[in-house]
Amino acid sequence: MKKISSVFAVAAAILLVAGCRHSALPSVEGRVVDATIFSVTLETSAGDSVVLSTRGTDPLRVPGVLAGDVVRVLYTQLPDGETLQAVELDITTPSAYRLVPGVWRDCSGDSEIGLVLAEDGSAQAVGLDDLTLRTWTLDGENLVLDAVDPASPKDAKTLVYVIEKLEADSLIVRDAGEARFAFSRSE
Repeated sequence: MKKISSVFAVAAAILLVAGCRHSALPSVEGRVVDATIFSVTLETSAGDSVVLSTRGTDPLRVPGVLAGDVVRVLYTQLPDGETLQAVELDITTPSAYRLVPGVWRDCSGDSEIGLVLAEDGSAQAVGLDDLTLRTWTLDGENLVLDAVDPASPKDAKTLVYVIEKLEADSLIVRDAGEARFAFSRSE
């Protein structure tokens, strides 16, 4: 019986040490300013630029990131003494590019209107017969839609909406004429 207790104690100690292994690693937090297949560059709250290698990392522990994501990265220093290697990456605040794509509906008026904003940057309008959307982009705090009038397809328009609120399930925008649209994400 004593032998079995010792085996369990050793196994528990190994699991405890393995579970805490990453907590002893140094970490850095910041906003992603650039990301490639082999590295991620962060700007810290102090204004420092930190480049971390992602070459050879486990994609489940170091997922892909987008510019604007706020992340926390656990890292190690490689033997060259200069390269910081990401070991684990958590996205603490996703960028708007992660939140904007989707199907958005505004049912507050007399008729339902909506936006379909695809991850590839294409866009469609729902319930707006006088408008054909082609693309969407973000410019700072603005949602920019490129559109054409179906009656006059050669006349392109650029519609700029200030994003007042953007969350996983709600999007509130306002145009230059102060018209507000409150959208809910639709599945």
